[in-house]
Amino acid sequence: MAINDVTLTASMRTNLLQLQSVNDKIGVKQNILSTGNKINSALDGPTSFFAAKSLNQRAGDLSSLKDAMGQSISTIKAADKGVTAIESMIEQARGLTTAAYSALGTDAGSVATR
Repeated sequence: MAINDVTLTASMRTNLLQLQSVNDKIGVKQNILSTGNKINSALDGPTSFFAAKSLNQRAGDLSSLKDAMGQSISTIKAADKGVTAIESMIEQARGLTTAAYSALGTDAGSVATR
């Protein structure tokens, strides 16, 4: 027998294997808690893993579309403000034109200008 050999009884070996199994399960649970994912690799459950991967990609695509729609809404709001400002300027010009028209006299030159 070598110096580093350790002899274990059957019950000690069983207890050691059970402790190792418990330790492995703790590691798996800690990984689940730290990542927030029940399935972290294809080894944990291939069907669930690839379904989750597909859903995550779909969620990313939808998020990109949502961002694009938000930018489009901002563009439309800016265009609406521009159109409103142009309408206001047209109303001001209409008012100035009406005021200038009413300020014209009744003489021949003013009548010709109308």
